[in-house]
Amino acid sequence: MQLNDICVKNVLKYINDALKNRKSVSFNDVMSAPGCKKYSVSDIGKALELLRRNGFVKATSRFGCSELLEFNATAITEKGKAFMNS
Repeated sequence: MQLNDICVKNVLKYINDALKNRKSVSFNDVMSAPGCKKYSVSDIGKALELLRRNGFVKATSRFGCSELLEFNATAITEKGKAFMNS
């Protein structure tokens, strides 16, 4: 998965929109989002971790058996906002 994948962009857009109304967004929130339901749990997990590792979101994550188990985003960084606008 790469940053320019539509899944990554949709996940980032959802996080950005959701953080306008609440303090954090979880892995489960993203999985149940209307624009993200068409993606697999694995793809959403990869997208979330890609966004965190590249500095687009401020978030905590926890892994088990090489899979994302928990994710909690609290902010979109300036780098993330610039990416959304490109």
